[in-house]
Amino acid sequence: TWDERARRPVAFVWRRRRYQVERVLETWVLETGWWRDEGHVSRSYWRVRAGGRVLDLRYDRLARAWALEREVG
Repeated sequence: TWDERARRPVAFVWRRRRYQVERVLETWVLETGWWRDEGHVSRSYWRVRAGGRVLDLRYDRLARAWALEREVG
């Protein structure tokens, strides 16, 4: 779930369980290949604390799709 006013994720479902984002720890953007017709990557990342875990969430701007990138340590 996206909070438009706060411009951040507030909840997500992973492995059929809903997680509330307790805190956003870090954000960054990956933009590469924009000068080519193919291979362009445009992603936003949020490192969040949710359910006692630290996770990286990814939003692919071109595909308009969310994914859990990884669990951090």
